[in-house]
Amino acid sequence: MSKVLGIIPARAGSKRVPGKNMRQLNGEPLISYALDAALNSKKLTAIAVSSDDESILSYARLYNSKILCIQRPESLSTDQSTALEYTQHALEFLEKHNSLNFDLVVIIQVTSPFTINDDIDSVIECLEASKADCAASVRRVPHDLHPIKFKRIEHGLLVPLVETENGRMAAHQLDPVYVRNGAVYASKIELIQKKQLLNENCAAFIMPDERSLDINTEMDLQFAQFLMQAL
Repeated sequence: MSKVLGIIPARAGSKRVPGKNMRQLNGEPLISYALDAALNSKKLTAIAVSSDDESILSYARLYNSKILCIQRPESLSTDQSTALEYTQHALEFLEKHNSLNFDLVVIIQVTSPFTINDDIDSVIECLEASKADCAASVRRVPHDLHPIKFKRIEHGLLVPLVETENGRMAAHQLDPVYVRNGAVYASKIELIQKKQLLNENCAAFIMPDERSLDINTEMDLQFAQFLMQAL
C-alpha cells in the first residue's frame, strides 16, 4: 500500500483575496474545508499544512492533532514561489524532523472548498491504477467555452484560434474537453525527485461542476457562500 502525504498549502500572502485561507465561508475558515476533506480521506497516510503564517499553523494544530504543521520559510512564500518548491521543502522537513518518507504526494487546495474526501481518494486511485507519473482533478469544459469556439480579433474580424468551427456547432457535435480545476494534484515521488509535479503522463479524475469552484477573487468567495447555502 502506498504511503501518501497530503499537503495543504496555505501561505499568508494573497493580493486578490487578503487573508484568504482564514476568510469565513458559511461560518467556518476556508481552510477548514480542506482539512475536513483530508482528514476523512481513506488513502492519505499523513496530512501536512505548509504555511508561513503562525496563526494558520496554530489553527491547524488545534483543529486536529493528526495534522503535521510545517513552517514555510518566507523565501518559499512569495508570489513567485512554486508548488514544487514548497512540496520539496515539506518532504525534506518531514524526513528530517519526523523520519517520514512517502511514495506519493497529494496537494489539496484550500481555494477549492467543495472538494470532498472521495475526490482526494479518487485522484490517488487514478494514479495508483495507471502507469502515469501524476494525476489531477479536472472538470469538463462547458459547450460555450469549447476551444473550437475560441477566436482572435484581427483587423476587426473574428479569426479561429485553434481550428475553424463548422457553423454554429451544438454541444453534441463537439468532443468533450477537460481542464484542471485546481482542486487536487497527485505526484509520484520519483517525478518530484526529477523536479517536476506534473508532466504529460498525467491521469485524470473528473469532478462535477458543483465541486469545481476555485476561489481566486472576492466574487468567487461570495458565489461560494451562495452555493453553500443553496446546496
